[in-house]
Amino acid sequence: MPLKLRRSPRPQPEIDQGRRSGWDAASFLTVYLVLVCALPSYLTIPVLGSAGRPSTLWGLVGLLWWIWNRVGVVVPYKGGSGVIRTALLVFVGCVLASYAYANFRGLPGSESSPADSGMLRLAGWVGIALIASDGIETRERLQTLLRRVVMAGALMASLGLAQFWTGESLIEWISLPGFAVDSSLSGVEGRGGFIRPQGTAAHPLEYGVVLCMSLPLAISLAMTETKRGMLLRWLPVSVIMFASLLSVSRSALLGVLAGVLVLLPRWPARVRLYAVVAAVGLGVIMYSVVPGMAGTLKGMFLGVADDSSTVSRTNSYAAAFDIAQRSPFVGRGFSTFLPQYLILDNQFLGLLIEVGVLGLAAFLVLVAMSIIIPWTATRRSTDAGLRQLGAAVSASVAAAALTFAFFDGLGFPMSAGLLFMMLGISASLVRSAR
Repeated sequence: MPLKLRRSPRPQPEIDQGRRSGWDAASFLTVYLVLVCALPSYLTIPVLGSAGRPSTLWGLVGLLWWIWNRVGVVVPYKGGSGVIRTALLVFVGCVLASYAYANFRGLPGSESSPADSGMLRLAGWVGIALIASDGIETRERLQTLLRRVVMAGALMASLGLAQFWTGESLIEWISLPGFAVDSSLSGVEGRGGFIRPQGTAAHPLEYGVVLCMSLPLAISLAMTETKRGMLLRWLPVSVIMFASLLSVSRSALLGVLAGVLVLLPRWPARVRLYAVVAAVGLGVIMYSVVPGMAGTLKGMFLGVADDSSTVSRTNSYAAAFDIAQRSPFVGRGFSTFLPQYLILDNQFLGLLIEVGVLGLAAFLVLVAMSIIIPWTATRRSTDAGLRQLGAAVSASVAAAALTFAFFDGLGFPMSAGLLFMMLGISASLVRSAR
C-alpha cells in the first residue's frame, strides 16, 4: 500500500474514487512544480549559496516530511516501486561514499562549498522522488499531478514562443524581496540567426528538457482523457511540439524523438497515421511562418561534425576518462568537478568523474528501471488508459536521460528536479498498475 503521509498510523476512512480534500503528496509536488518552473532560475537566496533556490528548500522539507512519516512505521514494498526506490537509495549511497572520500582526501576551498551544496541539492531531489513514489495514494491524484506537469510544460512553451518572436527575455522584471539575481543565468542566446528561447530556465537546453519530458505526458493524456474538451486536451500538445521545433536545439529535438519512439509501440495504427500527418502539418506551418528555420535545423544535424559545441564535447572525452581513472570507483566527490577545470557538456561523463564507476552504474540502473518497469507493469493491463500512461511516464524519463548526454543536467535545478520527480512518479505508477 502507498505510504500515508500522516504521522499517526490510525486507520483512515476509504477514499471514494481516489478523491480527497485538503493537503496531500500531489498538492506538495504541485507547489514544487511551481517553484521549479514558474520562478526564474536566476533568482537565488544569496545567504544559502548555490543551494539557495526555493525548489531545493522545498525538496528538503519533503525529505523531512517523508522521514517523519517513515519513523516507526513499517510499510512493505513490492514489485516495481520497491525496485526503483531501492535503486534510488543505492545511488544516494554511492554519492555519500564519494562525498566521504572527497572529505577524507581533503578538498580545496573552491570545491568544499560546491560539495556541500551538491549534497543539499541531492537531498532535495531525493525528497521529491520519495514523496512522489510513496505519497501519491490513487491513480486519480497521479493523473491530476501529471496534468499539472503538462500545464507547466505548455506554459513554459508559450513563454518560449513569445521569447522567440520578440527576441526578449520577458522575465527580467521579475524580482522578489530577499532574492538576488544571478546575472550569468539571465538573458537569451542566439543560434543560426534565431533566438534560442529558454522560458524561465537557466539555459536553452534545460528549457528543452522541460518540453521533451512534458510532451509524452501531454500526448497520452490527450488520447485517453476523452471526457475533457478537445481544445483542452490537444492545445498543450500543439504548443509544446511547436515550441520544440522552434527551440533551435538538437538536444530538445532528439529528446522529443526518443519520447515518441517509446510511445509508438503502444499506439494503434490509426494513431500512428495521425501522428505522421500532424508532424508534417507542423513542419509545413513552421516552414511557412518562420522562413529559414527548416534550413537551420537541417544544418544543425548535417553539420554536426563541424559544430563547435560537438567538437568541444568530443575533444573533452579523452581528458575526462584520464581524470576519472584517478579515482575510478567512488570518484572525486559529487559537485566537485568545477566548470573551470573542463567543460564536459555530458552528465554521464561528469558522474563518472565525480561519483566513479559505481555511482554512474547506480544512476544508469535507476534511470533504466524507471523506464522499463512502468512500461512492463502496464503492458498487459486491460485498461487502455493505464497502458498509455505507463508508456508516457517511461517516455518522459527516456527523453530526459537522452538529453543528459548533451549537457550537465544535474547542474540545473529545473532539469534535475523534474527528472527526480518523474523517477518517483514511475514508482507510484507501478503501484497503481497492480
